[in-house]
Parts: sequence; structure tokens; C-alpha cells
Amino acid sequence: MESELSRVLFNSIELFLQFGIKSVNMDQIASRCGISKKTLYKHVKNKEDLLEKAFEQAVVFMKAELEEAISNVDGNAIDQLFAMERFAEVHMRDDKDRMLHQLEHYYPSIATNMKAKREDIVFTVTKRNLERGISEGLYREDLHVDHISLLYYGHVLAVHEGVISNEHIKLDQLRKTSLRYHIRGIATA
Repeated sequence: MESELSRVLFNSIELFLQFGIKSVNMDQIASRCGISKKTLYKHVKNKEDLLEKAFEQAVVFMKAELEEAISNVDGNAIDQLFAMERFAEVHMRDDKDRMLHQLEHYYPSIATNMKAKREDIVFTVTKRNLERGISEGLYREDLHVDHISLLYYGHVLAVHEGVISNEHIKLDQLRKTSLRYHIRGIATA
């Protein structure tokens, strides 16, 4: 039963990415999963419940993938920052941003919940990276880790959600410049 629900949630996210949240209906989801609507409604109450569960699962997967990407780094704390940046390039693409904007428009409480969880993940990972960098002697000892973690999250958000936009600068260039700026602000040398 649990694996069927996971399959439903995974397929739902794929459909939402492909066609948009508003355009996808429960018939399409049931059809994509090869189950009846009756079976679908054994797992979820309605579309909003499905969205809530699907995005909850997406956040859990995203956190696990980020943790794995960081743990696979053989180098130091700065190498981990570059791994985090590569992760962001993949997971904060335009299609996912569009889906989040639709979520904000049609289901604001789910969007707010998802953003809070994303903030918590980025904050926690950044804080851990800062603490590691300080202990390795790569980052300045006088950093206020909580403040810098929050500022870094704001930086990432500003770049990825279009708060900072300029048609002459590509997103990947801006992302790399932002990372260099961050490293130069926290590094000892």
C-alpha cells in the first residue's frame, strides 16, 4: 500500500512538472498510475491532499539527495559548497520554479509549508558547512554561523526565484558569482 502511494506521488509530481498544477486532474493521475480513481481516493482525500503529500515526499527526497551529494565529497568544506551549488543547479530549474509559482497561486498554504521546509534544509546544511569550514581553518572564526546561514539562504533564494534579475546576465553566471562572493566573505584567505 505504501509503495503504491509513493508511486502515485512520484507520478503526480512528474505530471505537475510537465503540464502544470492547475491543468492536471485526478483522472489523469489515476490513468498515469494505472489505477482507478477509487483506488486513488483510498490514498488521498482530494487534489489538495495529494499535492500536500506529493510535495512532502519531494522535500524528503530532495533532502536525502542533498545530504548524499555533500557526503560524497572527498574534499573540504569549500568543496562541499561547490557540491551544494551543483545540486541547486539541478533542483532549482525553471520548470520547478514555475511549479512553485503555481503552487503559491492556487495552494498558498502548501507553498508556504514547502518553502519553510526548504529554508530549514538549506539553513541546516549551510550551518553544518560553516562549522566544518571553521574547524578546518578555512573559514573565519569570527563568523556568526546562524546569521551567515540565513544570509546565504536569502542569497540563494534571491538568485533562484528571480528577485535579482537582469536579462544580460545568465542565471548560471549569477549563481557562480554569488558563490564566489559568499566564499570570499567567509574564507580565511
